Amino acid sequence: MSDLVNGALVKHVSLGVGKIVAVEPGALHVFFPDSDKRFAAKLRLPAARPLLRTDGFEPDGWLAGLTAFSLDETTGRYALAASFMTHEQAVAQLRIAYPAGFLAAGAAGHAATRPGKWRAAQEVWNRTMGNGEAERLVEEGEVPTLVKRALQIDKLVAPLLPTDEGVVAAALAEEETARPFFAALSELLSVPSPGRARFEKLFAATRGLPVEPPQQWLVATLFPFVADPTRHVLMRPRATNLAAERIGCDIRHQPQPVWPTYSALRSFEATLLERLAPEGAADFSDVEAFLHVIAARPRTAAGAAARPARKAAAVAAAGAPAAAKPRAASRSRT
Repeated sequence: MSDLVNGALVKHVSLGVGKIVAVEPGALHVFFPDSDKRFAAKLRLPAARPLLRTDGFEPDGWLAGLTAFSLDETTGRYALAASFMTHEQAVAQLRIAYPAGFLAAGAAGHAATRPGKWRAAQEVWNRTMGNGEAERLVEEGEVPTLVKRALQIDKLVAPLLPTDEGVVAAALAEEETARPFFAALSELLSVPSPGRARFEKLFAATRGLPVEPPQQWLVATLFPFVADPTRHVLMRPRATNLAAERIGCDIRHQPQPVWPTYSALRSFEATLLERLAPEGAADFSDVEAFLHVIAARPRTAAGAAARPARKAAAVAAAGAPAAAKPRAASRSRT
């Protein structure tokens, strides 16, 4: 049984691919996403052992990333959050806000979308702070100019962050703390693929800014994200954590900006970017819009939208007309 360990992916002969979320002396708790439930199944050992294998099937990055399981004291079973939604349900939520998915660059109406507004801000960043301009201003000690241009970017994205109005201005109000922040930011953005050390230097400088820890997260990640959403992600503590929880991922959140949380968030979003490719997602600005929709909209709407899609898919797969008999109302998982 050495291969049946917590966190391992397994394939059950009838339940499909699942993830072991807890191991007991006489049982395994395995989450099977195909069951369309938030609870893990409790499989008794040794009876279940011949029904499971740990190799010979396609890895599932999304399933591997599901980590937000906790023991439900009432049922004695491990479960995701009560607000959990499947990827299918989350995409159904997305299609309410974006009926055609993420529009390709240049398509009609694209500039009015959330990803389009992020990309508009990126264009301004490239003109005012890109191509070595931020590094030059840092070297010449032009902190007031850096602050002014940063606030121009902040003004552009303010409609996307209505609950964070004034955060950037407050964070950069003191030149003594703004100077090391911009120095660390320019170092991070001066290389194509910055490593952990550059992020930790930026996070350390951000923790010295005169704003509260959740606001520090926003300031630390906002400008790298705007500068290059193909590599960097945005952390909005409340919304990002809520969205991650709803789709079953623990991003190891810490109150202040730290590398382990950021690294977990980026890995999580990289998986989402891959899974959202059929919807037209091109970079992390699309993923941010997806997370925004999940955090902002009630989950029940997604479930209602997803059920007809699942039924239609099942009918199509079976090659038979839908049955006319009535169906009992399903229990709400919220």
